[in-house]
Amino acid sequence: MITNSIKVAWRNLFHNRLFSVLNIFGLAMGLTIAILLSLYIIQERSFDAVPQQERIFRYLSHVTFDGTKSTWSGVPNRVGPTVQEHIPEVELSARTVLNDFGENANFSIGDNTFIEDRMYWADPDITRIFDLHFIYGDGVTALKEPNSIIISASKARQYFGKDNPLNKTILYNRRQALKVTGVYEDLPANSTFDATVIGTFSASNFMNLTWDNNSFETWIRLSNASARKKVEEFLPKMIYDYVSKEGTYYTLSLQPLKEVHFNSDVENTYSKRLGDPNQLRQLIYLALALLLMAAINYMNLATARAQQRSKEVGIRKTLGVSRKGLIAKFYAETAVLTFIAIICGLILAILAVPLFNALSGKTLMYTTLMHPVFLVGIPVLWLTVTLIAGLYPALVLSSYSPIEALRKQRIPRSAPVIFRHALVVLQFSASIILIVGVIVMNVQMKFISQRKLGYNPENVMAIRMNSIKNNDEFDALKNKMSAVNATLSFAVAQAFPGKGENTRTLHKTAEDKQGAMVSCNYIQGDITGVLQLKLLAGRMIKDHQRGDTTSNGDGKWEVVLNKAALDYLGLSPQDAIGRNVMAEIGNNTTIVGVVDNFNFSSLHSPVAPYYFSNSWAGLRYILVRFKTGNLRETVQQYEKAYKEVMPEGAFDYTFLDSHLKTLYQADEQMAKMLTAFSLLAILVGCLGLFGLTTFTAEKRTKEIGVRKVLGATVPSLVRLLCTELVRLVLIAFVIACPLAYWGFGKWLQNFAYRIDLQWWMFGLGGLMAFVIALLTVSTQAIRAAIVNPVHSLRNE
Repeated sequence: MITNSIKVAWRNLFHNRLFSVLNIFGLAMGLTIAILLSLYIIQERSFDAVPQQERIFRYLSHVTFDGTKSTWSGVPNRVGPTVQEHIPEVELSARTVLNDFGENANFSIGDNTFIEDRMYWADPDITRIFDLHFIYGDGVTALKEPNSIIISASKARQYFGKDNPLNKTILYNRRQALKVTGVYEDLPANSTFDATVIGTFSASNFMNLTWDNNSFETWIRLSNASARKKVEEFLPKMIYDYVSKEGTYYTLSLQPLKEVHFNSDVENTYSKRLGDPNQLRQLIYLALALLLMAAINYMNLATARAQQRSKEVGIRKTLGVSRKGLIAKFYAETAVLTFIAIICGLILAILAVPLFNALSGKTLMYTTLMHPVFLVGIPVLWLTVTLIAGLYPALVLSSYSPIEALRKQRIPRSAPVIFRHALVVLQFSASIILIVGVIVMNVQMKFISQRKLGYNPENVMAIRMNSIKNNDEFDALKNKMSAVNATLSFAVAQAFPGKGENTRTLHKTAEDKQGAMVSCNYIQGDITGVLQLKLLAGRMIKDHQRGDTTSNGDGKWEVVLNKAALDYLGLSPQDAIGRNVMAEIGNNTTIVGVVDNFNFSSLHSPVAPYYFSNSWAGLRYILVRFKTGNLRETVQQYEKAYKEVMPEGAFDYTFLDSHLKTLYQADEQMAKMLTAFSLLAILVGCLGLFGLTTFTAEKRTKEIGVRKVLGATVPSLVRLLCTELVRLVLIAFVIACPLAYWGFGKWLQNFAYRIDLQWWMFGLGGLMAFVIALLTVSTQAIRAAIVNPVHSLRNE
């Protein structure tokens, strides 16, 4: 019985080629996207699947400044060793910190230089906590040697080719020799810990243990998961015993490793591989919507063909086939079709992985195809799609009365027609929502790119100074760079907008113990000229001279605050000039100037308090505003000046406007993905409309012939065939508008500065869907309308 049903189903597919092609192609498109998104979702959900995952935790800091609560991924570097010393259940503990708190590392190997952005300093236990697989060296002891470094397999090939890297030397930032003691397999794309190079923590600059620098991500593995409670009970006691009462501005807790990837509310995480639970949820809905749209196409076309297959149903029922047998037959036909579609979808999905990676900015791994969830999910997906797509056609076709079918009486059609219409409306509602989303996202991204930031990022270069050995080199490099002909303005800074800002506490008064967390930037030189900031009052700070600071921190410290910081202090620009301020720099810190607000981070966040200081601490960048001209020649001029001072150093630079774009990379990738999926959704919807129009035209062939004989024109016949389906698109527009307004209104709330949703965005989305639907329907309608009525009526 089953074999026979499959044979008949196979013959039917070839007998109705147009129907089969439309359905297979439509289902394959929907399944391709569903499979790609399923692979992505499975990979995201499988993050950090290391042995003993349930026993691995990360410390978190919870801080409150000026009533605002935040959670940080970093803790003081004394937390890990202190807890391990007092809690025997902590079997492994490792502090990690990205090089120079997120700055690139400069490596020299022979005559070659390399720039690395994922170098971490870590304690030896990190290799066991994240289960690094070693190709060379011993993972347990590799980082226990002084001045040791371990590198990933890809970096070993890049640095040393086919040679064995063990015991070779890497010169770090031109001043520290590190010995390679191990090579580990590249960490998978679904690992939160994303180090390509790891230096031993003991060789870093962070061995001075403190309780006030919450910059160290610290991981632990417990002997059993239940010990978590014991550790968390010890944490407040530890802070009470070891941290001064006035200096206690944070509390600590533990976060399970399995929650790290999707906990995007935690700030200052070093890893670039953070998940967005909201985005993942949206992609799940999108995958389901596209899959449902493809299934709707099948149901629409199958029920539209019900009239044509009524005689077949009547004959089979007359020959004794039961309704259950007919349902099984029609389900077999659906199963064969969806099986072919799934095979096509799998092939297309595998071929589309590189394109998906390029659009999403993710690294989708082919190994996910072998994940148990995926291997089980494909048969489940096949059965689910078969069940959904075949349910209504099977019930409708098997319900026909054999007598009515064989007599060619008109089979009641109101319910199937209403159902088909509802499916078309649902399908195009989803398409319109996606089109509106594409419009909203692109308008918002254009708004961001054109918004005034309070500074000018164009024609500004930031050059990293991580290889400076001493003050003489520093002075020489400053002089060389400032003397380049292309230079208009010059400054040396700890950070630049969007990169590397420090944080300090700004206090209103001496009695204000809590204060507000503010971003700050230590500078020397003409920062207002480089960034073209607007000075509201006073002057810019003077360079702090070496030797000006006394042993107790007194010095000629000067700060320039932005207006937001001044608002926090409750001062006007004129009143602020000359006042002392408590800004965690040192004694005798004086406000000498006020600049207008500027967006030093992305436009996801509002302008916040900020100040510039003339402290020498942590100066990392040379910032130059250069003349407009030949960009390549300008870069070569600065590189030449750099190499004259440090010939063996790596010239590491970026442009401020280019870096600014990286702050919105995730938003742009989401917009690209939505655009691609919207096009596919529209394509799937058009396939359905095309098929429906084709079968409608075939069913009404004789009616069209009669109307032409009675004098109907081609335009009137086209209008007759198009009106019904176009009206359904208009209904879909009415349904889609409020849903799109709600959904994309929530998305816009992620930006502190955003556009207002306007009527034309919805109108344009609806118009585009209307035109696409009209073109799809009218092509078949015109073909039906121009047929000679002699051919359509000759059998009557």
